[in-house]
Amino acid sequence: MRNHRLAVGLGALFLAACRDGASPTQRAESLAESLAASAVSVPSALGVTVVESNGRFEGRVAGDSTLRVRVVPRVDDRATARLCGHLATRSVAASAIPFGLPIDTTMPPLAIRLVEGDHVSGLRYLVPGAQGFYVFEGISRDGSRRVSVRWPVVSDPSRPIPANAADSLIEAALSPRPFALDSAMQRLHAGTSGMDGNRGALPSADSARAIAMPLVRDYPDQTVWLSDACPQVTVLLPVLARIDQRLRIPVSMGDRVVARGLVDQGSIVLSFDEAEPQAESRTLRQSVPEVAVTAPRDGRVSLRVRLQVVPRIHRALQPVVLSVGRQVPSR
Repeated sequence: MRNHRLAVGLGALFLAACRDGASPTQRAESLAESLAASAVSVPSALGVTVVESNGRFEGRVAGDSTLRVRVVPRVDDRATARLCGHLATRSVAASAIPFGLPIDTTMPPLAIRLVEGDHVSGLRYLVPGAQGFYVFEGISRDGSRRVSVRWPVVSDPSRPIPANAADSLIEAALSPRPFALDSAMQRLHAGTSGMDGNRGALPSADSARAIAMPLVRDYPDQTVWLSDACPQVTVLLPVLARIDQRLRIPVSMGDRVVARGLVDQGSIVLSFDEAEPQAESRTLRQSVPEVAVTAPRDGRVSLRVRLQVVPRIHRALQPVVLSVGRQVPSR
């Protein structure tokens, strides 16, 4: 049955390559490119054998039934939304760590770092305990596949690691070394499985509240890197009334950026510095919870977030649920 499914899949790829009347050589190249794009490969140094079943790829080490690597079609669930929050904001706060494979511990994650390769971007962290793990949660560069890796790490029992040890000390005490595993993640190829062209659309209000990732920083200007992997992100941003927070979004000319804000009390006013200015009297009286702008040039667009409240009735400091999406025009 498995061979039959594989044959059917190859036949579908071949038919797709033949539809445009290409030459035999071009059809062969198109078929090879399609197969290469869909394949998953793990660096040989890890000794993992990857097996595909119904679009899911699972990797194990010979002689061990424990699942080490999993690559599946992307699902826009809470864990993926949180992961995109980390990738887009470059945040390594432990409050919103996404889990793909199950982790049986209540210990907080340690040594959180962003890891970016040519084909996969993600977040890695260490899970302490008697059976410690190196964990990597990533997304393929085109955003179509989700990657989860869980790798056991051990330390020398004769040299216990202090509870308050710095990340660098913890990393140096573990085997295999986390940085070596980071390097393997950078070389991992997750393939592609097709893209949802509407992925830059903003979530509904209820979904946004459920998936928002806390973003707490000490400065009012913050950069949000929206990419093919994560063209939309939702964050929980603390805002003090009448003091603008500003998000800068890198763009190419023609990109359309949309934003929506939600707040429990008072009203929210969003605006792009690059958009046509609105009358000041209007913005002082009315809520502007959703805005959009088309980038006039390569560079960045700046989204201003302002909270308006009635003194002694509304809280002056409130969390704003802010969703931002980038839609790239067909080129």
